[in-house]
This record gives sequence, C-alpha cells and structure tokens, in this order.
Amino acid sequence: MLKWRFCALSLLLLLITACGTENQPNSSSNTANSPSADRLQTVKNRGKLICGINGEVPGFSFVNEKGEYSGLDVQICRAIAAALFDDPAKVEYRKLSPQERFTAVQTGEVDILSRNTTWTINRDTALGMEFITPVFYDGQGIMATKASNIKKLEDLSGKSICVLSGTTTEQNLADAMAKAAVQGYKPIVSDDVEALYTAYQAGRCQAVTSDRSQLVARRSVFPRPQDHQLLEVVISKEPLAPAVADGDPAWSNAVRSIVFSLIQGEEFGINSQNIATFADSKDPSIRRFLGIDEKLGEDMGLPNDFAQRVLKQVGNYGEIYDREIGQPLQLDRGLNNLWTKGGLLYSPPFR
Repeated sequence: MLKWRFCALSLLLLLITACGTENQPNSSSNTANSPSADRLQTVKNRGKLICGINGEVPGFSFVNEKGEYSGLDVQICRAIAAALFDDPAKVEYRKLSPQERFTAVQTGEVDILSRNTTWTINRDTALGMEFITPVFYDGQGIMATKASNIKKLEDLSGKSICVLSGTTTEQNLADAMAKAAVQGYKPIVSDDVEALYTAYQAGRCQAVTSDRSQLVARRSVFPRPQDHQLLEVVISKEPLAPAVADGDPAWSNAVRSIVFSLIQGEEFGINSQNIATFADSKDPSIRRFLGIDEKLGEDMGLPNDFAQRVLKQVGNYGEIYDREIGQPLQLDRGLNNLWTKGGLLYSPPFR
C-alpha cells in the first residue's frame, strides 16, 4: 500500500511539473522570435541592411543633389553593407521621426538606428537599446538671427524658442534655463524637423535650439545663412551614436567592430586611395587588421577582409568627415579628431 501511495504521489508531482512547464515562457523560443535574435544572420540571409535614419539633416543624413542619400550617418550604414556584402549600396533607408526611432529598433523594423541620436544612460538601459560607440561628439546650442541681438542665455528671457519634441533638447533647454535663472521663456514645440526650422524662419520663434552640428547644417540651406548666428554657449553633452536592439551580442559586436575599423583605418594611415599599398605590409598589427593574417573577422561572423572592404569602398573616418561634414559645412573636427590629434576618437586594438 505504501509503495502504491509513493507511485501515485510521484505521478501527481510529474503532472504538476509538466503543467507548470507548459505555462512558463520558453526562453530559448522567445529569444529566437525576438526582434534582435540572430540579427547578423538575418541581415546576411536578407542580402541587405535596413537602416533607420533622419533624412533631413545635411552632413548626417540627407538626399543630395543627385537624389542619393549622403551624410555621416548614411556612411555608417554603407560601411556595414560593405563589410557584410562587399557592396555599400545594399542598404534600404527608412526615415524615422524622433517618436518612431526607438520603437523601430525594438520591434525589428530596422536593423540599426543611425540617426544623429544622443547616447544617454536612460536610453541605454530602460529603452532596451545598445549604443555602439559615438561617431560624433556634439553639444546642444542655440541659434538666433543677428538682428535679434540675442547673444547669451539671459537675453532669451521672455523670448520664444523653437525646440523639437521627443528628443533630449527639451529637457536640456529647461535645465540650462533653470540653472541660468532665465525666466519667462516660451518653448515652441514641433514634432518634425522641417516644421521646426520652418517655424523659426517664419519668425514664430525668436531662437531655435538643437545640436550645434544640426544648427550649422540647417543654417547652410537657409536662403540667407549669413543672417543667423550660433550663441557662444554649449548647454549639454551630445555623444551621437548608432544603436541596435539590446540582447544580441553577435550583431552589436559585429557592428561595433565595423565602426571601429573606420577609426583604426585612419589611425593606421590607410584610406580608400592607398589601401592597395598595404597588401605587403610587414606590420603585424596592420596585417591582422586587414585580415591578411589570423581570423579576427571569422571569429565574429564577418569576412576576414571586412576592414579592407570598408576602407576601400567607403573610406576611413577622416575621409568621411571631410567629405560629408568638414568641406560642405566648414565644421572643424575638434573633439571628433583622433585621440592622437587631441580628439576623442579611439579604437580598441584589433587583436
């Protein structure tokens, strides 16, 4: 009798355990179906990269006079496509508003967000994003017409300021005004970049605030850019970085290595014009970086020559900066120089 009771109890426990297991989420199944699961292989199988961009900021992502997407953020996408497919044109661009951008990454609508987006602690934790590395160090500024005679924050007391909603600029502006004890200013909020600058140019606000690089970029396409000036004030830190969905280290590591290859290529002095001359280099670090020796690329699911592909077809970071930002916008590199030249750009060793 005792034996039968033990068997019945064992059977009952087995059934309870089975039912409990059936109702619990299967972590491996959920991971496989999540937007970020095995994104590297998904992109490879698709044969193209889907890249979320702004599309309205010259120098970062913009349609040029040839009808082509151009800018630093666009070149990051092209570099990834070059590394994966040996063809920088294999990119589908999706224009995203500030309100859409993070959801598009979280749901898997885009593979990467390359959209002049500030890396913040909250976005990197609470929003489930993984930021790759800053590709542009910026700061928030304020622009006003020269005729307004606005020269410092205190001059904005009682004035209206155009600001983009869904970005860090709203809070930064409020913080800066509170710190400077500026009273009575009025934020004029827009949820679209074009609407923001249209309102400013139409005089519906007496100043406009955004990243300083964006203000310079937008000023460059004004009918009379010389009539507008940036105040000599920087009210925030704005490290702009591409981002992917959290929880997929294979994808984030691959993208991060590709971005770092742009920086390391410049540090090595390798560019799109001279890369062929490095084929016979005796420098072990360069040979490893270019995939001539060892298997760094293969170890992360990339071709061993991925850095060669990137530098040959897109160029190094310095080439991209000069082509997309430096020359057209006349914007000095400053903090966006290599660490060896007083800037903040620094790649970990390729070994």
